[in-house]
Amino acid sequence: MLLLVLAGGLGYLLLRPRPQAQEAAATPQVYTVARGTVRVAVSGSGRLEAWQTWEVRPEVQGVLRTVAQEGDRVQKGQVLAELDPEPFQRALAKAQEDLRRAQATLENTRVQGQNALASLRSSLVQAETAYQNALAGLKTAEENLKAARLLYEAGGISRQALAEAENAYESARRTLENARASLEAAREALRLREAQLKEDLRSQEAALAQARLALEEARSNLAKARVTAPVDGVVLSVAQNPGAQVGPTTPLLTLGDLSAFRLVLEVDETEIARVKEGLPVEVSLEGLPGETLRGRVEAISPQGEVVNNIPVFKVTVRLPPDERLRPGMSADGEIIVEEARDVLVVPKRAVERVRNRAYVTVLLPDGSTDTVRVTLGPEDATQVAVLEGLKEGDRVVLPQAPAPAPASRQQTAPTPFLFPGPGR
Repeated sequence: MLLLVLAGGLGYLLLRPRPQAQEAAATPQVYTVARGTVRVAVSGSGRLEAWQTWEVRPEVQGVLRTVAQEGDRVQKGQVLAELDPEPFQRALAKAQEDLRRAQATLENTRVQGQNALASLRSSLVQAETAYQNALAGLKTAEENLKAARLLYEAGGISRQALAEAENAYESARRTLENARASLEAAREALRLREAQLKEDLRSQEAALAQARLALEEARSNLAKARVTAPVDGVVLSVAQNPGAQVGPTTPLLTLGDLSAFRLVLEVDETEIARVKEGLPVEVSLEGLPGETLRGRVEAISPQGEVVNNIPVFKVTVRLPPDERLRPGMSADGEIIVEEARDVLVVPKRAVERVRNRAYVTVLLPDGSTDTVRVTLGPEDATQVAVLEGLKEGDRVVLPQAPAPAPASRQQTAPTPFLFPGPGR
């Protein structure tokens, strides 16, 4: 019995699992505090556009005969398109003929009117002469009648002689009345004819002025049949082909000023509040891999748009001239909303935040660690600026994610974070 017990105990000692050697503590990751730059940026994407574009339209109605091609570089005043000039040439010829007729009509009206006035003035002179003669005749007849009455009263003449003197006076009086009426009629006829001639001349002069305007318009329309560039630029797109019926409401082509470009970025509503006009922007383009262009925020849309169910705001970035740029190129932009240069930086994962305070673990020269409270500055996606609490060269311990424990082992509770004592 005793032998069986001893044999069983010896077997247990030989066959029981032996404890494995404790794993060596993992070497902590350490970051040496150094100076660097922390940049806070708001990202967006968009496409390049010419800084300024013009939609060119003809000013007159007609049939398009020629038009510039996409990519043409043009100067201000250069012909971009031409309409069929024949209708405008016919209109110009008609306007010239209408002007000639209006001038001839005015001249004829003036000549005929002056002739009529000359005749009426001559008649008026005759009427005035007849009136003066009648007036003198009446005066003579009146004097003769007075003398005849005196002689008749004195018995020097007969009753018949007195009657003849009276008849002569009445005849002279009627002659004067007729002469006065003729004079008034001549004056009225002259006045009416002068007024009529004045009105006729005014009407004909208005017609002549209208004919001149029509001629100027016809000349202008003929000139407008050639559509010219309003500014120096590049033809970005052409909307019409030769043979098309076009007019003032018909876009012919789009002209762009490529001396500068703009990038319209779509920025999420959660970040737009940090974007201000004048902020620098770094732009990368798929067409220029490995290069970064720099621009500035020129404008911010006051109203958002919904793109793919996400509210976004459009931010316009002005870029400097570059012959390699083309409208429509896709680009990404980073708007630098804050930047701290030559500051102490540490990885963000080295910082422990507790109740609005920040702490880091510093590895001391003797191998021990100390928890230090720090004041933080700007931070980007991976690092944060440290304004107070550390100095250049300090070694900061980076926390490691714990390795998953085997299922057969009991996991060890993580060591609690130690807060610094008074004075730290």
